[in-house]
Amino acid sequence: MQLRQLRHLIALAEQGSFGRAAEAVHLSQPALSRSIDNLEEALQARLVDRAYGQVRFTTAGELVLARAKALVADADQIPRDLQLLQGLVVGQLSVGLGPFAAGMLGRPVLAHMAQRHPQLSIRVEVADPNALAERLHRRQLDLFIADTRDLQQQPGLQLKRLPNIPVSFFVRTGHPLLALQPVALDQAMDYPVAGPNLPSGVAAHFDAQVQRKDRSFFSVVCDDLGTLQHLALTANAVILAPEHAAFHDGAGSLARLPIRRQAPMQTHYSIVWLTHRTLSPAALAFTGLVRAMMEPDQPA
Repeated sequence: MQLRQLRHLIALAEQGSFGRAAEAVHLSQPALSRSIDNLEEALQARLVDRAYGQVRFTTAGELVLARAKALVADADQIPRDLQLLQGLVVGQLSVGLGPFAAGMLGRPVLAHMAQRHPQLSIRVEVADPNALAERLHRRQLDLFIADTRDLQQQPGLQLKRLPNIPVSFFVRTGHPLLALQPVALDQAMDYPVAGPNLPSGVAAHFDAQVQRKDRSFFSVVCDDLGTLQHLALTANAVILAPEHAAFHDGAGSLARLPIRRQAPMQTHYSIVWLTHRTLSPAALAFTGLVRAMMEPDQPA
């Protein structure tokens, strides 16, 4: 049994066919088939049933596949540990960002990373925290940054809190509600109210605070910060968003809308990685830039 054969088995499971798997691992289809046959012979067990062009893993195949993923992940970790020992910032980096984290941090941090480490291969995924956590557990991400209020009880995750950022309601400059400030939440509902997918407790809090029951408080739910800003500028929407310098600059600036009896709100971002997994030099450089951006006293 060879590690290369285990990688071929994983590719077969991910691609679902010998043809696509062979292309993914840069082999001919007969060569991939021979590799799987040799693995089955070495283990003295049928791992894959082949019928009508479909690939189905046997019970033994599912067991071997699960062990293969762990073995391959551990093997891939060896070069990262060596790079860390040598202090090299090279190789690959896979980062996940929550939607608002991407809007506020993604562009400037990636610009710095690309400028400082032009040989580094970087892949960024934007998704909700639960999806990012799932990909992290599958070792498809090195780390992610997102609101972690709904992730506190998940085992196997290491969280490093980042400084809180104030969160407010915003409208376009010149919006009619600005003449009434501070306004009640029910008054804001006379206009579209837009915000991100919020932690369950936060969303329920807003619905409980309003008297109107004809709709939920948020009439538009969108995780893209740029889209929310566009709604505020073009549709008179009231948007909930973290404080962001771009909101106050240029012709498309937004104004903070004070809400009556609204307690101060803030983000709850964390850097998240797997417990007992050594962060690569590239991941450490990335987290260092994030912390330097959000904590001015930290060195960049």
